[in-house]
Amino acid sequence: MTSFEQPDAGLLVEHLLPSLLGASHSLSQEVQERTMFFGELGTALEALHGRLTVISSPPRAARGDSQYPWLWRYVSHFTVGAAARAVQHAKLWAFHWKVDDKEHLELHVSSTNLTASAFKGQLQAGWQVTLPLGDRTTQSTRQTWGDLVPFLESLGASAGEVAATRVQRLITLLGRVECPADVTFVASIPGQRSAARQLKQFEPSELHVLTSTIGEWKDRTLSAWSADVGVVPGKIHLKWISEKHPWAATTGWALSTAASETLKSNGVQLECLPIEARFTQQHCDGDPRWSHAKLYLLRSRRKRWLLVTSANWSVAAWGAGKTSPRNFELGVVFESEWTDLEALSEPFDPPDTIPFCVDRADDEQPNSALEWAEASWDGKRIELRARSSDLDTPITTLVTFTGSSEDRTSLVDGAAAIPWKDPERTPITAQFTQGVETLEVAVVDLRPPAEFAKTPLPEVDPAVAKALREAFLLQRYGGPVVDPESIPGLGGGHRPPTVGAPAADYSVQAGLDARAAFNVVDQWRSALAEAVIEPALLNRVRLDGEELRALYARREGPAAGLVAEELGWRLDEEA
Repeated sequence: MTSFEQPDAGLLVEHLLPSLLGASHSLSQEVQERTMFFGELGTALEALHGRLTVISSPPRAARGDSQYPWLWRYVSHFTVGAAARAVQHAKLWAFHWKVDDKEHLELHVSSTNLTASAFKGQLQAGWQVTLPLGDRTTQSTRQTWGDLVPFLESLGASAGEVAATRVQRLITLLGRVECPADVTFVASIPGQRSAARQLKQFEPSELHVLTSTIGEWKDRTLSAWSADVGVVPGKIHLKWISEKHPWAATTGWALSTAASETLKSNGVQLECLPIEARFTQQHCDGDPRWSHAKLYLLRSRRKRWLLVTSANWSVAAWGAGKTSPRNFELGVVFESEWTDLEALSEPFDPPDTIPFCVDRADDEQPNSALEWAEASWDGKRIELRARSSDLDTPITTLVTFTGSSEDRTSLVDGAAAIPWKDPERTPITAQFTQGVETLEVAVVDLRPPAEFAKTPLPEVDPAVAKALREAFLLQRYGGPVVDPESIPGLGGGHRPPTVGAPAADYSVQAGLDARAAFNVVDQWRSALAEAVIEPALLNRVRLDGEELRALYARREGPAAGLVAEELGWRLDEEA
């Protein structure tokens, strides 16, 4: 998942991740339900360790105190700028699902950041598709995705070596299914040619723009951008708000007075969005949300094409002529019969309606010399890396660990390493300081599964953590649904995994127990077979097998003994 704003741990922990993972428990003030929620979420995240990735821009301010600092052990957070200054403004989410033995790739391209305000306080525009994956990756299939693949390759390289490896997994998946024939990806890559030229292939004769931020256009850059697209400025219609519009009270809509005058003097049509205009049936009167959507409607002689994108209308997002874009941006173009964006306007008619303008002095502030940093831990060493345009001022790093302990070191040629093997005090953040500038990042946890399993379950009483781990492990491989009443210390005394049967029916119950137990073995073996193509996942599934064997070895009864023996054989075969 990508985001411009720093990802919000509260949004991910309390809403987004439980929804994506299909959690059956909810965050509650009631102790039992709260424990079950974090036990379920923690074990699910542990099983996906190394497979959840977020890439964003570097933080623009000091990180605030997070309610869930442990989240970034499970979700790897990277920032762009490893090779050169860059802004990550794209909003791409990609999910690899397996449903009923069939694999799918789900893609979202939108204007939505990973923040609570993006979900609760803003209107967004997005495009989504879910595609069944084939068995093999081919170069010809991968090429059908056009500009999406070089965009991903550049994004991964800009976020560092580990992130590049993670992004490569997605590129491999794209080689297993063709891009939908009616979709074209439009991408901006910092330092490369103007992305506006990608729109020229649609031969637009008119362009309608709806986006909340307008760049500081000059006569030269506006002329170059319109030439790149193939539309004269007089055929560009910018949908904008008046001073009286409720969205003017937010900080989300921004057009400077100078840029407004430049647009008007070059013939761009500024058209007023009516206050009563609504984008969906749910966007009713009194709805306080403001539009963060980025929509471009390209009208040709015979067709209309809709671009749903992350890109505001600015040189930074698009580039113009010989000026390269500064941002990573991503959008999709598809043919559309939607005409609302054309009709959704009325003339600005002063003095009743005046375009809303606001000067953004902050945009003129100098960029930080300390442009990128990364910290990772493999269980043995903490690797620290940073890149700065200031080669003379030394860089120091303060690493914070669980338990409030700290360790400070200095970087040499942009790198340093701290030996660290203590699983009880895991590194959480690293704050890089150069002169008066600071950059704080989460430590990416790269420990192998056997070492990562030593991490305590977050927000869970250690007295019940072991029993919860075992219960959710069984459930993950087709065992019984976890019953809180069966967890010692949580719901009372420990109950056996199956309901007891009368003595005369003991053989029947034993058969049912054996069948249920061997179903767990079968599902584990299936997961093991599917994991062979990815070493990290294979190690995770093998570790699950070891834990299942130990679990059944402790249980009484012939079925448990046979299952433990069977798991032992399978693990020995794979050794």
